[in-house]
Amino acid sequence: MQVIGVQLETVWEDKAANHQRVTELLSATACEPGSLIVLPEMFDTGFSSNLAVTAQTKARESESFLKTLARQTECAVLAGVVGENVNGQASNLAVAFAPDGTELVRYRKMQPFTPAEEDVHYGAGNEHRIFEWDGVRIAPFVCYDLRFPEIFRPAAKDGAELIVLMACWPCARSEHWVRLLQARAIENQAYTIGVNQCGADPSFRYDGRSTAFDPHGNQLLKPMRPNRHSR
Repeated sequence: MQVIGVQLETVWEDKAANHQRVTELLSATACEPGSLIVLPEMFDTGFSSNLAVTAQTKARESESFLKTLARQTECAVLAGVVGENVNGQASNLAVAFAPDGTELVRYRKMQPFTPAEEDVHYGAGNEHRIFEWDGVRIAPFVCYDLRFPEIFRPAAKDGAELIVLMACWPCARSEHWVRLLQARAIENQAYTIGVNQCGADPSFRYDGRSTAFDPHGNQLLKPMRPNRHSR
């Protein structure tokens, strides 16, 4: 199975601009039908607590874009989005769609980034989720989840063969990102892929370093730092 990680330089709180960026990047990429495309956490707004911008309406605009992307590329698309605002709190989600529009998974981030008060605006999930694509059992997780090894073990016991992390992981802790991805691969005996954003927002800078490891901890691709192509 081909996995295409889109290390996106997100335009702050601008869904339309980010949808356009993703479309342009993938239009310039050879996407083999049946591949898995992975986008970062909160891919179309950046890591914002402004629910007036990040939260989807009942029309689920972000997810509609992902379904269209899946259909156009003939690939499964896994991405970080924000659910609806319910009484002042939303959900930081990982969702995936097949080319025919079928929802493959809906995972709610279990460990909100409390140092930035993410937990005030986004409620926490309480269990992992696994979906199957191209014969591979895949468990998605989101950003700060990576620091909590205990939440990955149940997914591994349930047969997860590929762990996917989507993130807005700041460059100040860049080395942690790479080493923890490697650790999760080794301890869970699963392939592990991390797709991070790059660029900057009003609070943090991001240096990407999207990468992957096999169950032995061998690096399958060099961590990608931002360049003119990873936007």
